Amino acid sequence: MKKIITFFIAFLVFKTDLLADITKLKVDGRVRYFTTLVDDLGTRYDDTRPGPALDLHFTYPLTDNLSIKSFNYIINYNDTTSGDETMNTEFNQRLGLLYKRKGTIFYPYGKILWHDENPAKQVDNSHLGIVIQQYFSKDVFISADYREELSNGAVLAGVRHSQRVFDLRYNKKNLTSIADYPVHLKLGYAEGVNLRGVKSIRFDMDVTKRLELSVKYVDNMGKGPISSTLDSQNQDFLVGSIGYKF
Repeated sequence: MKKIITFFIAFLVFKTDLLADITKLKVDGRVRYFTTLVDDLGTRYDDTRPGPALDLHFTYPLTDNLSIKSFNYIINYNDTTSGDETMNTEFNQRLGLLYKRKGTIFYPYGKILWHDENPAKQVDNSHLGIVIQQYFSKDVFISADYREELSNGAVLAGVRHSQRVFDLRYNKKNLTSIADYPVHLKLGYAEGVNLRGVKSIRFDMDVTKRLELSVKYVDNMGKGPISSTLDSQNQDFLVGSIGYKF
C-alpha cells in the first residue's frame, strides 16, 4: 500500500512539473488571406493567384534571455510549378535558439521548405542561417538574416543552383495612425545570390487587437546569373492581405 501511495504522490509531482513546463510554451498564430501569393523574396506561383496562409509560431523560454523559437508558415500552394507534380501545400519552418542581450537579438536557426510533393526539379530545400536584430528603441529596429542552403538546390534552366540568401530589414512600429488605427512600416532588401534581388515596402495596420490589414509592394529586380532581362524575373507586385490573430 505504501508503494502505491508513494507512486501516486510521485506521479502527481511529475504531472504538476510537466504541466508547469507546458504552460511556459507561448503560441502566436494568425490566419491570413492574400490578394496575390508572393513572398518578400519575390517568389511567386504560376498564376500569382490569391490564397490563404497560416502562421503558427512557438516560443519556449529556457532562461530570461534564452528561448527556443519555432516559426511555421503553411501556404495553400496548389500549383504545378514543376511540370510533373501538383504540390498542394507548402511548409516553411524555422527552428533555432533566440538569445537576447540588451537591445540585440541573436537567432541561429535551421530552416526547411517542403511540400506534400517533391518532384524531380527539387523544390524542397534546407538552410542553416542566423538573424541578428538590433533595437534602437522599442519601436525601431533593423534585422539582418543570412543563410546558406544545405541541400543540392533547385534545377533552373538545366543547371542546379544552391542558394545563399541575405535579407536586410528596417522596422518602424507605430509610424502613424489612420482613424486611430496604428500603422507599422517595414522596408526590406533581400538578395538570393543565385536567383534575384528584391526590394519591398510594407504597411501593417492594426484594426483591432486581433484583426490586421497589410499592403505590400514587391519589386522583383531579377538580379542574378539567369539574366535580368527575363520577363518572368522582372516583375512588380502590389499585395494586400487581411489577417486574424489568435
